Amino acid sequence: MPLSGSIFVSLAASTPIGPAIAVLPFENMSDDPEQVYFSDGITADIITELARFTELMVIARTSSFALRGRTTDLREIGRTLGAGYIVEGSVRRAASRVRITVQLVETVGGMHLWANRYDRSIDDIFATQEEIAQAIVAMVAQRVIDNNELTSRRRRPEDMRAYDLFLQGNRLSDDFTPGAQERAEALFIRAAEADTGFARAYTGLAYIYLNRASDGDIGIPRDRDENRIKSLRAAETAFALDPSDPRVQSTLGYICLTWRDFRRAEHHLDLAKSMNPNDATILILSASMQGSLGRPEEGLAGAEMACRLNPLYPSWYYYKTRLLFLSGRYGEASLLLEQRTFATPDREPRDMAWRAASYGHLDRIADAERCAATFLNAVGARWRGNEAPSAADYVNWLVDVSYLSEERDVSRLREGLRRAGLPT
Repeated sequence: MPLSGSIFVSLAASTPIGPAIAVLPFENMSDDPEQVYFSDGITADIITELARFTELMVIARTSSFALRGRTTDLREIGRTLGAGYIVEGSVRRAASRVRITVQLVETVGGMHLWANRYDRSIDDIFATQEEIAQAIVAMVAQRVIDNNELTSRRRRPEDMRAYDLFLQGNRLSDDFTPGAQERAEALFIRAAEADTGFARAYTGLAYIYLNRASDGDIGIPRDRDENRIKSLRAAETAFALDPSDPRVQSTLGYICLTWRDFRRAEHHLDLAKSMNPNDATILILSASMQGSLGRPEEGLAGAEMACRLNPLYPSWYYYKTRLLFLSGRYGEASLLLEQRTFATPDREPRDMAWRAASYGHLDRIADAERCAATFLNAVGARWRGNEAPSAADYVNWLVDVSYLSEERDVSRLREGLRRAGLPT
């Protein structure tokens, strides 16, 4: 039974407008009024898919559908529902075609953040409905997340200071300028201390420690690498605190991958993807795992989707280059690796090695040897493993931290490196 307007307002009055989002019933613009079932189906699918994002608080279908047909200003509807964002749209079916328009509105100021139109064949009505719902969700969720600088988590910490500290640390987590990683680590630690049940603080720490191991602990066996050990412990702590958060699952899965624990990696990353198949970060990490397990084509499909969901993706989406290489698409891999390493070749020794291997398979031997030399110099400058290492030690380290489980993929990489003049 729908709530009356007066009760509705009184219930929402204590709810602060924030990252909550409401999807209003899409208007049926077809000549046949009976087609409302299709527009309602689109709306329900969007609500269901948005609810997978723990960054967002999605207003229940019963509440948003109670406002069907109202011409109230969207800012007022936002206040009524306690929603900072509104998705609204229309559906028009004619013959064998369907046109769906959609827009995202920020309700405090009435600002239109995004709008789009979808024209599709109606041959397969249910596939069309699912496709459009997923496309809308991908864009809407990213716009809301970006607009609020939020990171997904199951519940907000009781102490809001912890959440604020986490957001500050998260903003620095991909910054590798001097001191940035240390500041991010301190903020994540303070967030964990302020709210001991805040799982996301530990996922932040897990990546900080992994970054430190990847950049500075070259050559140290992982079972003696303090930063790798701390990274795994932080990920496991996050999982113990909140296994229902898909980002927690994906973090533990990826850290397990870096320990070459392929079984656990697949388990947790598959769970994360099933919990939220629209999260670009989860998709790109899952794609990396597919490459490690010898399924690069499947990984490429996931990587392409991740890039579509997050078109302004960060540089660490470079996982796609490995998938292209493992699929035998060396030209495409080398092109992306050129873009990745153009400005900072010495900073990306692993990428320079994969670039050298790509050139090797393309018989661009001079380019391959030049990249191989850069790889050797960069690794040598950071080496912390055995004393008096050889070039073969550097290559063995690279193969180990490429996390390949299939011998055919290891052989493909080593062959490219051999052609680049490296001992394999």
